[in-house]
Amino acid sequence: MKKTKPCYLTELDVARLEKHAAAPGADAKLQDMLDDVLERAVIVESRDIPANIVTMNSQATLIDETSGEQMTWTVVYPPNADFALGRLNVFSPVGLALLGAKRGERIRFTPPSGTEKVLKLEKILFQPEAADDFTL
Repeated sequence: MKKTKPCYLTELDVARLEKHAAAPGADAKLQDMLDDVLERAVIVESRDIPANIVTMNSQATLIDETSGEQMTWTVVYPPNADFALGRLNVFSPVGLALLGAKRGERIRFTPPSGTEKVLKLEKILFQPEAADDFTL
């Protein structure tokens, strides 16, 4: 089994993620995906999360170092997801890989196409906690 880096999550994000995973009609896989993340998560108070960590509703720029392609995504809860608008469902492979990642890290995930991708977390453009917004 490959060693996974810890990811940092706020208590509020964890509570909301659990609510979405347990929602009526939610895919049972969501709970499994969340359990995997929680196994390696370091859960902290919203006020204690470093500003260089991706939290829910954070907007981040990633770079595919192979192709040089840049993308900017905001990690959102399932009801707000809209890939075309750059709003990434947290329960997608890349959403879960990005959540809790630190600026400068490389995130690995396997998209539906099946070929593992590696993206570098170049910068965090917005993080609610750093902006003192603890309600997002």
